[in-house]
Amino acid sequence: MGPMHTHDFYELEFLASGERNYFTKSQMYKMKAPTFLVIPPRSTHKFESNGCEVYTLQISPESLSDDQRNFLNQVAKKGVVHFPLQKLASLRSTYEFLLKIYSTFPFDTHKKMMFNIYLGKLFFMLYSYAKVKSEEMHYSLIEDINPSVNPVILKVLDYLHNHYKENFSLDDLCKHFHISKSYLSASFSRTTNTTIFQYKLSLQLEEAKKLCRETRYSYDKIAELTGFSSGNYFRLIFKKHEGQTPNQHRYNSFEKRKKPN
Repeated sequence: MGPMHTHDFYELEFLASGERNYFTKSQMYKMKAPTFLVIPPRSTHKFESNGCEVYTLQISPESLSDDQRNFLNQVAKKGVVHFPLQKLASLRSTYEFLLKIYSTFPFDTHKKMMFNIYLGKLFFMLYSYAKVKSEEMHYSLIEDINPSVNPVILKVLDYLHNHYKENFSLDDLCKHFHISKSYLSASFSRTTNTTIFQYKLSLQLEEAKKLCRETRYSYDKIAELTGFSSGNYFRLIFKKHEGQTPNQHRYNSFEKRKKPN
């Protein structure tokens, strides 16, 4: 067991399996997977564990928006958040993607955008999944939580993750959520550090990259499945944002898989 310590960053602890004891200066909490914990900067703490699976993400406060910092502070006040087991796979995959991007620091513009996208997805899961009623909860986000992240923007994020392959305009979104264009654009940008359609495009490109790696679909078919208007337009946008053609991405992924570990 290590000594009590502090640090200048947010520590986002996700316990995926096993048990872990979390110590503060005055209390001890027993964490039983799947649980999530936010440790704010300069908070004295330590852990005691044996044979558990833990994902740790460390984020500098300076890299977050005011809304993001405020939301993490709200979650930190709730203590240990217990997640329903059926959401474990989704939380793990989101965390793994965040850690994968984090390992490539410093970020270029695209990686910074993707990091914020998946951080927003993690926040959305904290806000929605952790409110599921369960007698097994040790601590939870309660129904009257009032995070600084606008609930309407959380709904917009959820909508984008479910409808990013579809063609819609800003006017369509505003009518759907009954809000003005200026309010939606400003609130979304403040929360995610990107625009709605940059966010949507990044989701399309991530799905397209996955299809390039995992299928033998033609690029016209991939364009169709990911919401691009044509195969040629898809190739153009892919090259512009990824720095390589879809075919190069597929070939490089194939060559990487062939190499022995």
